Amino acid sequence: MSVFLAVLLFIFLFIPGILSPFTASAQDQTVTSNRVADQLATGMLGTPSDPYVLDSHCTVMFFDENATGCGFNGTSLESQVGVAKSYQRINVTIRGNLTVPGGQQERLCWDGDGPDTGLVNATVCDVTGGSDIALARGPSVPTSQPSVTSVRIVSLDGQDVALYVEMW
Repeated sequence: MSVFLAVLLFIFLFIPGILSPFTASAQDQTVTSNRVADQLATGMLGTPSDPYVLDSHCTVMFFDENATGCGFNGTSLESQVGVAKSYQRINVTIRGNLTVPGGQQERLCWDGDGPDTGLVNATVCDVTGGSDIALARGPSVPTSQPSVTSVRIVSLDGQDVALYVEMW
């Protein structure tokens, strides 16, 4: 009887280990999300010689889906960052707090109207008709699916902001 129980216990402990490589996991999304966040923060949106400092002009061009400057030719987000669209979904957002130090982070926007162009909270941006650009790209992250988020603290327009890369 004890041999039977030992064999049965061994089977219950051993079988999940055999099947684990075939179960779905977020490991590939974690690696890809980190790669994309590093790629954006250290090169694509700035210069490799000055990592984590984003160039304002190129960052605005990246988030303007129809822009063709700074090496962005109006292609899809997935193509620009090297992610297979049929396999993974991606959202890139810049958030920060421009009003109260240590307060809640909000989505940011680039205000291109008037004499004072620069970063503003998304709530005061008019992206429908003006030259304001929402600093968010990609579909909204669904709440019903697990997702992976990579965050990099970067400098944009003299402000410390957070670059979020979310994948699902």
